[in-house]
Amino acid sequence: MKLIEFLADASSRLEKKGITSSRLDAEVITARTLGIERYRLITDSNRELSGKEITDLEKLICRRLEFEPVAYITGVKEFYAIEFIVTKDVLIPRPETELLVDMAIYWAPMHGAVLDLCAGSGAIAVALKKSRPDLALTAADISGLALEIAKENSEKILGHEKITFLHGDLFSPVKGKVFDLIVSNPPYVDIELKGTLQKELEYEPANALYCEDGGRGVIARIIEGAGVHLADDGVLLLEIGSDQRAFVEEHGAAHGYSVSILNDYAGFPRVATLKKN
Repeated sequence: MKLIEFLADASSRLEKKGITSSRLDAEVITARTLGIERYRLITDSNRELSGKEITDLEKLICRRLEFEPVAYITGVKEFYAIEFIVTKDVLIPRPETELLVDMAIYWAPMHGAVLDLCAGSGAIAVALKKSRPDLALTAADISGLALEIAKENSEKILGHEKITFLHGDLFSPVKGKVFDLIVSNPPYVDIELKGTLQKELEYEPANALYCEDGGRGVIARIIEGAGVHLADDGVLLLEIGSDQRAFVEEHGAAHGYSVSILNDYAGFPRVATLKKN
């Protein structure tokens, strides 16, 4: 079978399954498996695939047909123009979270101390450290498995011991420590929605996606606990859900913060900036 024929067949099967990014997914999986750049799928379209290549590719396309995310199939995901290792132990980094990194780069003072809560794959902390090597980064997560992936990403991208990784629930591993900036992409999807959203989400770690109290539980705990860990002129940055603007504004104000909300490029509330009054 020629490469062009395999791609056409794989794309067709994915499309029939209801996967809207069928052609892109087929191309990404194929290029990664064959170890080539995506443009080679065009220039080498008449290449004959070996029996082993077809078998290997077919296994991965079948996984996508079961709605497993492409990032878990290929084992990598690009974020902030950096390729990160991802496994089912970590949330897949989303493009909209890049806005959080932009804001962190802006707000972090020179040589400042920064804490990344709910660090997951380390995407935020690593991207921030790569863009701002002057910063002292600490990243914490409740999942030890996620932290192992974060450490692996940090060492691969930045080198050895550039970020301090701590295991624990929110602020528990940083007792007594103060930071100039705290940044977090916490779980903020309502737990009651589990099983009703995109099928791909069922593959991602539930504790990194879903939260109690309408998705507001962890955000509330971060707002309530951040004060003692922020410098007097410190800033707290939170990624939030599109329906959480009013809650964050009210809860932040009740705990002594001035709050502003920045919309993402799709026009949805995305990043909350909380400054001590």
